[in-house]
Amino acid sequence: MTWKDLNNEGVRLVQAGDTAGAETALRAAYRAATTAADRASTLVNLAAAVEPEEALDVLAEAAGLADSPALRATVLASRANTLLALGRWDEAWEDTARGLVDAPLREEAMLRAVRMGLLVAVGRLAEARTEALAAERHPEFAEHARATLDYLAAVPPWQACVGLNVQGAALAQAGDLQGAHAAFEAAYRATLESDDVEALACRAAIAGNLAGLTDAVRWSTEAIDLAHALGDRPDTVDVLVNALLVRAQHLGHASRTTEALADVDEAARHADTIALRAVRARVLATGGRFGEASAEATAALDLAYAAEPHLVAGLHTTLAEIAGSTGDLAGSAEHHGLARDLAAATGDRATEATSVLSLARLAYLGSDNDRAEALYREAEPLLHDDPRRLAVCLHGRAAVAIGLGRPSDGLRLLDEVEQRWDGQATPVELIGLHQVRGGALEALGDHAGADEQYAEALAVCERAGLRHVALGIAWWRADALLRSATTADVEVCRRALDLALPAALAAEAVRHRFAHGPLRERWIALAAAPATRAAFAAIGSLGDVDLAAAYVDHLTATVSLHSEAAQAVARDEILTLPEPPADHLPYAASFLTVVSADLTADFLLPPRVRLDPATPSTLDSWIDVAERRYGFPVRSAEAVASW
Repeated sequence: MTWKDLNNEGVRLVQAGDTAGAETALRAAYRAATTAADRASTLVNLAAAVEPEEALDVLAEAAGLADSPALRATVLASRANTLLALGRWDEAWEDTARGLVDAPLREEAMLRAVRMGLLVAVGRLAEARTEALAAERHPEFAEHARATLDYLAAVPPWQACVGLNVQGAALAQAGDLQGAHAAFEAAYRATLESDDVEALACRAAIAGNLAGLTDAVRWSTEAIDLAHALGDRPDTVDVLVNALLVRAQHLGHASRTTEALADVDEAARHADTIALRAVRARVLATGGRFGEASAEATAALDLAYAAEPHLVAGLHTTLAEIAGSTGDLAGSAEHHGLARDLAAATGDRATEATSVLSLARLAYLGSDNDRAEALYREAEPLLHDDPRRLAVCLHGRAAVAIGLGRPSDGLRLLDEVEQRWDGQATPVELIGLHQVRGGALEALGDHAGADEQYAEALAVCERAGLRHVALGIAWWRADALLRSATTADVEVCRRALDLALPAALAAEAVRHRFAHGPLRERWIALAAAPATRAAFAAIGSLGDVDLAAAYVDHLTATVSLHSEAAQAVARDEILTLPEPPADHLPYAASFLTVVSADLTADFLLPPRVRLDPATPSTLDSWIDVAERRYGFPVRSAEAVASW
């Protein structure tokens, strides 16, 4: 058979849907072709018989063989259609523009017809109509153009949003976030031309999709408001729930815990999903409610392993953060390691990057700076398209540089972090920045500058309501002051005491909010014990023996059983009480309900301890300061005699 026969047979088979047979015939035609033009024409036909990615390679060769404006326009038209199939709209449009530069009349009409399809795909219907009218003027493309014009006349403009929304979702799934954002925005604009109920429902869904890509709080809020306005429609329940959970995650990340939990609670009125539990656990952990967060995440993890394994890696990340925040660094590393392996296996780059960053931070906290630096460098390629999280990586590298004795390098990296944040940092990010910058300045001998940074970190905590974070920064700042002070620096020592002692009193009171067990003990080790050591160091720096004695007396007191729940027992009846069971816990250790604000009604706060119960001790005023500063009671109004 001749080249022409083989080429025509290949075209016939493509039109009949036999792509395998068409590919065989067209490859034979290519081998039989004797001119560059014939080979280029064959390759254009072959592109219709193979997968889009391979078609691009075939058309690239055809473009190199095209030796006339007409043939070049034909190749570019075919390539534009292929690029559209791959979701690469902008490149497809550029190809049609190049082809139109010198295309003959027939090929110009062909390119106009291709543009017509491109514009319909992205909802630019008025422009699509203009291109269809231009294509209609050539007989070969008139029928296709008139069919498109009929479609455009029959379809309300806003309905273009449906196809655009589907296209955006496909692009997002393929990792083309920029293309997805463009498609979703075009879909959103299409809905603005109508207040039809269905248009509003489509707008709500699109706003929810945009929330997953950019400006999450703004777009999720719009989706929520639209869903509320539409009422109890089955097709908007999922939109409402998903938007509430997206907003909750971002509000929690911004330390707006109360608002975030309100969104989770509203979502729970419509659905009870593992994803919802995972979000609640994350928000609770971010807000410092570690006991509740641990219980919620553990329950969700058991369910996820059985029903939704794609959520498992994220839940391990949450449990890792809870463990790390409460002093269990080994447990945190174990969870992050599992999350990293699971995420890598499923292609979840975001979770994998989070785990690598967290493992790097744990290595740094464990003083393994070389491993930390290696892990941060491993994380960077995973974050190349996420400038905000890349800033987190640079922040970690800054801390490592200080640990390796390069504080000037650390300050340079921190400057780059601030540039990448561009004024959009969350409270937690700002706190970390000020802490690390303070460490760098302290290493350089600028103790006043370091103290200013620690003070700013505390101020951010106060503005954001992150009192559980403020406790740690307060004793850290106090220690830094004492490290810079001499025995003659009485004023500096007093400032250290003002930071350390209220923080220690508050941290010791917080431990009663944890259920008895490892989590509570880790809080004591992570926050209460270091704060207590800092308080004693500050008291010792001033040589205040009376305050030291009062503080020791204070630490001997413990939680008391609520008077209404206690049964009065006569002294001589104690011997008749049965032996406690083997698993009996003292009342002070049997606090099984984790709370977020006041202690439960089952227990009273410990009393104040004084030499004379009627006379306030030197510690009483400090307890008052702690309660005012941290916003919760430290001891009850009752006073008892000390030892």
